[in-house]
Amino acid sequence: MKIDFHIHTSERSSCAKSDESAQIETAIRSGLDAIAITDHYRLVPPDELALLNQRYSPFMILTGIEITADHEDWLVLGLPDPTLESMGWTYPDLHRYVRGHGGILTLAHPYRYRPDIQVDLHRYPPDAIEVRSNNIRSELVPSIRSLAQELQIAMLCNSDAHVTASIGKYYNICDAPIESEPDFWKALKAGLMRPSIPGSS
Repeated sequence: MKIDFHIHTSERSSCAKSDESAQIETAIRSGLDAIAITDHYRLVPPDELALLNQRYSPFMILTGIEITADHEDWLVLGLPDPTLESMGWTYPDLHRYVRGHGGILTLAHPYRYRPDIQVDLHRYPPDAIEVRSNNIRSELVPSIRSLAQELQIAMLCNSDAHVTASIGKYYNICDAPIESEPDFWKALKAGLMRPSIPGSS
């Protein structure tokens, strides 16, 4: 299965130009099997997410949100908890909350804005790190790979799409059978998710 865990929609992200229907339909045409909608500080309400999944089945739309904490951007996956919809998180508090409630925490587009990471990843390691996206330059990939190996965490390749034209180039491949959303998070934690990095052998 091909999955993109970082997509924004105009319904909940003011910086996005394409709505959720356009983003989903583009992902389907691009050959993806699932996406996570990760709008800034906003979750897709559970009833709306259920309707989207019913409408586009067997394509899957997963729970996600993007949060800025301590000058870094974080994807929280698999945790449909409105408590997350706050701009007041510190990273240690976010780390404790997500870990304590069974979510997946990913560092989004590291080194995008500055040459160092602003939090103590060794004390509070996320579950995964983005190694490539539309907002990660190719020359940063070796440094991100090295950090992922040092922390022994998964690498993900996501679009960070705010418009339909950004979808389809960056995604992950799941090597496990998937029947429901929790299966994605089990596979990710088990190391059964591979980033498909353009230009990599």
